[in-house]
Amino acid sequence: MSTQNHYLDLITRFGGKKVAVIGDIMLDRSLFGVTERFSAEAPIPIVDVKSKVEQLGGAANVANNLRALGDTPILFSVVGDDQDGKILSKLVEDEIQGEHFIFRENNRPTTVKMRTFARDRQIARADFESREEVKKEAIEKLLIGLSSLAKDISAIVIEDYNKGLLTASFIKEILKIAKKFELKVLVDPKFDNFFVYEGVTLFKPNIKELSEATSIEISDVAHVEEAASILRKKLKTQYVMVTMGKDGILLMDENERSVTRPAFVRVVNDPAGAGDTVISVMASALMAGISPEDAMVIANYGGGAICERVGIQPITPQDLKDAICRNEKN
Repeated sequence: MSTQNHYLDLITRFGGKKVAVIGDIMLDRSLFGVTERFSAEAPIPIVDVKSKVEQLGGAANVANNLRALGDTPILFSVVGDDQDGKILSKLVEDEIQGEHFIFRENNRPTTVKMRTFARDRQIARADFESREEVKKEAIEKLLIGLSSLAKDISAIVIEDYNKGLLTASFIKEILKIAKKFELKVLVDPKFDNFFVYEGVTLFKPNIKELSEATSIEISDVAHVEEAASILRKKLKTQYVMVTMGKDGILLMDENERSVTRPAFVRVVNDPAGAGDTVISVMASALMAGISPEDAMVIANYGGGAICERVGIQPITPQDLKDAICRNEKN
């Protein structure tokens, strides 16, 4: 079987699994327009907005990707008791559907990322958010929900954006449940809680986070391997997968073997959501029994395909197949 056909065959195995997605969800609001003049108030372009698009972001984007790949995601998160929270909850209801545990918290803004595009190029971003810790009552309800469903799910994906949901104590309780039910745990971290995620299945930092966590200045793949090895041993995780932007992805296993794949992107139009896509594809593939090495290759193609688009969009099995057919030899 050719390499291309091997990966195409693996993609047919995606889907059919239940997965918990725990993390910070956000509303991605995109403004699209044209710039034909500059402001008299400051040396900045004026964007004549022609359209507005509101999409699922953060952990909600991961859940939407998993849905598009054929799995059944269950979201665990918190939004503000505001209009944006209502919009985000409705998007989850309409696009992901199914059962979710999303609680509204008073006096907390829903996280919104507002991007402005002119002629399909992002020129500005504004963030509306709080990083204060979520109230204990919401955490307790989320843990009760997770415990009640743990016997029916195949994995937990944790999306940490440092927005106050994933505290160290909450993470430890999630990992206790995962251990009790022998669940795979995949983590897309932020630096604040890096070393709380001990013993997870897969830990996916980017190259900047890896450098900060290990105090290693990274300038080549050898440095990435050195830092990934240090991090993997410290966390006692099975796999460390490092996203390296234009340099692709590196995967290191518990035997210190590492594999790298170059990035496959024809034109980078908008990298937003690429990291979400990578961990979504990894989760779907691992739940389907695909090896981490093969899963990494497919996830790398998925991340590259998303970078070629504008705006936040979920990846589908057909998108993955198209990317593989463009790049792998038949």
